[in-house]
Amino acid sequence: MYAPMTRSMTLTLGLLSSALSPHLLADTEIKDESQKSASSLELNSTRITAQGLGATTENTGAYTTGSTSTATKLNLSIRETPQSISVVTRQEMDDFNLNTLTEAMRHTTGVVVQHNDSDRVSYSSRGYTIRNFQIDGMLNTFSFMKSDADTIIYDRIEVIRGATGLTTGAGDPSGTINMIRKRPTHELEAKVGVSGGSYDDYYSFVDVGGPLAFDGRLRGRTVLAYRDSKSFRDNYALKREVAYGILEADLTDDTTVAVGYDYQDKQVKGTTWGTLPYWTGTGEKAHLGRSTNWVAPWSSWPMKDKTAFATLDQRLFYDWRLKAAYTYRTSDSDGSVYNASAGFPNADRSGMLANSKHMTGEEYMTAVDINVSGTYPLFGRDHDLMLGYGQAKNDNTSPWLIERNPDNYGVIPDWSDLGSVPKFNDIDTGREGSRDIIKQKAGYLATRFNLTDDWHAVLGTRYGSWKSSNSSKEYDENTYQLTQATKVTQQHNDMLTPYAGLLYDFTEHFTAYVSYTDIFNPSDEKTVNKTYLEPVVGSNYEVGIKGSFMDERLNLSSAVFWSKQDNVPVIDDSVPRGPNGEEYYKSAGKGNKVNGFEIELAGEIMHDWNMMAGYTYTHSRDGDGNRMNSTSPLNMVKLASSYRLPGNWKAMTVGAAVNWQSDIFRGAWRPTGEKDADGEHITVKENITQKSYTLVDLMARYEFDPHVSATLNVKNLLDQKYYDNVGFYNGVFWGDPRTVSLGLEWKL
Repeated sequence: MYAPMTRSMTLTLGLLSSALSPHLLADTEIKDESQKSASSLELNSTRITAQGLGATTENTGAYTTGSTSTATKLNLSIRETPQSISVVTRQEMDDFNLNTLTEAMRHTTGVVVQHNDSDRVSYSSRGYTIRNFQIDGMLNTFSFMKSDADTIIYDRIEVIRGATGLTTGAGDPSGTINMIRKRPTHELEAKVGVSGGSYDDYYSFVDVGGPLAFDGRLRGRTVLAYRDSKSFRDNYALKREVAYGILEADLTDDTTVAVGYDYQDKQVKGTTWGTLPYWTGTGEKAHLGRSTNWVAPWSSWPMKDKTAFATLDQRLFYDWRLKAAYTYRTSDSDGSVYNASAGFPNADRSGMLANSKHMTGEEYMTAVDINVSGTYPLFGRDHDLMLGYGQAKNDNTSPWLIERNPDNYGVIPDWSDLGSVPKFNDIDTGREGSRDIIKQKAGYLATRFNLTDDWHAVLGTRYGSWKSSNSSKEYDENTYQLTQATKVTQQHNDMLTPYAGLLYDFTEHFTAYVSYTDIFNPSDEKTVNKTYLEPVVGSNYEVGIKGSFMDERLNLSSAVFWSKQDNVPVIDDSVPRGPNGEEYYKSAGKGNKVNGFEIELAGEIMHDWNMMAGYTYTHSRDGDGNRMNSTSPLNMVKLASSYRLPGNWKAMTVGAAVNWQSDIFRGAWRPTGEKDADGEHITVKENITQKSYTLVDLMARYEFDPHVSATLNVKNLLDQKYYDNVGFYNGVFWGDPRTVSLGLEWKL
């Protein structure tokens, strides 16, 4: 656990000692901007004006970025990209204390955030779950970001809504979340911060970067963070260690390489696996409070992620560049969960059953990507071209465990007293119990044709293959000899994913566009017979208008979107859950449709006034016209704004954020109060509904001097009571109450 922290601390000390050496400081002071640009490559180079923004958002004070490549891998501005893009910048994360990916997604237009339990969170957009994640533009084949990543190591988070088959391959028309790490700085920069908040939530970090040697041609950066937090939920507590280090070197004027490592270790107690019951055994509402957390005190689901990466940026000739990247990531867990989240509570404190399991296993991911990009002349104009190849592999293994719990271990005599429940007892045999492997590889190509001064076309395609396998093994508990082995595989070759967008600059500031892409998504969901569902296929369209103002520091976008898919998996509620609580799926058939509208304004409204404001309408229907995904609201409004006061109050920045969403619901099973001949509850299907609600956050920052500042954040100011999720595991999950935090920050 402590080795990564030690390595990162060593790097930190090296940065400080090297950067503070008199010789290097002298060199830094006399070096002008032209010398710096000549001696090093900017990995995120982009077309910028003298006062425009580049790709990096740190130290810009902006709520938008000047360049993004998440949608097409072409270095384009938001206005030049024919898809909907939202960016959560470093400034917005700092202003509103968005310390985790989940908190950042709550500030993102069109993204629905829902908890399945205390430590599993899902994001969805345009009617479907977001399953495509990238880090620094590299495909991440983990289905979900297991540890809900701490954002302290990221410069910005870009979210592309809609299908992104060109850059991610298989996937839903939901979107892609791309987390871009902080990079070494050319000048010495250091920042230290501490904060404390409601429910004993304490956080601290140190962030140091700058030149190390060779007149700044070797640079480094390290970030360390630690959180120790309790919760409004009974018996729940979290500790998280974060370490990130990167070295970047200009080997020549044309060659830059970087190597790095990041580490996140999330330790939790009081972990839930499921939701709170909504009804009692008599069919009345249970009215369980927000703090209710029916878990054994030892219930825990720790997550540890470790990632090593390397990149190469090589200038070839003229403006052509070669970029290569490699990522190796591991994730492991070893904890036991015991949660009273099944059944219906009775007045005598009986009626509840436990979801319990030893959560252990390892997951490995490797990804490689190489591409070449530049401009080429044709018909008297210059055009952009990018072509490349990428492959990724995900390998998830769980051991074969022999359970040694008593037969009635899951029956809870008294749901108000779980302190006496013995810890989950099993034997790890060291033998492989199950293994899931997903492999995909593809070549891709994209070009931006400048047809005229006002007309542009972005065309691309991706061609590759996708293969998955699931194997499970059973053994004799006495001899450990293999008794049964099953393996299910699916492979899809010659997967062709076209992408097309047409843009028209009809004024100096406004662009109209239309885009199209295919959808192909092999399913990893299984039927009750343990077979994979057929792949999801379909098409995705988008028509919109984008505007850019204030030297590209303010972006406006609006879009109408629609998609059609066949074979979408839906939960098969006609069959019970599997022995380990797993849910089985069935195909929703043909003709699933999603249509909607969204508009977003993000950036600098005027000097010292930043804003992100977005509205989304999304309607999902199955082939029969019935509404799908009813746990996603039809309407959402998200607003975040900060303003630095003028004149004598210039040291003060104030801000507010507002999230509003319309009602959500999901069908669940309510007891009638009667039981059948076997003593089981007789139930009827009934919706659990969360009405529309509004959340308000406030922030204020005061700069005592150029180096020291204090920030106050209040989240859920009105202490709104609401369900974050309804109907999942036949219950509800409470959203967070009002919290207050105060942070102090020092920077060099």
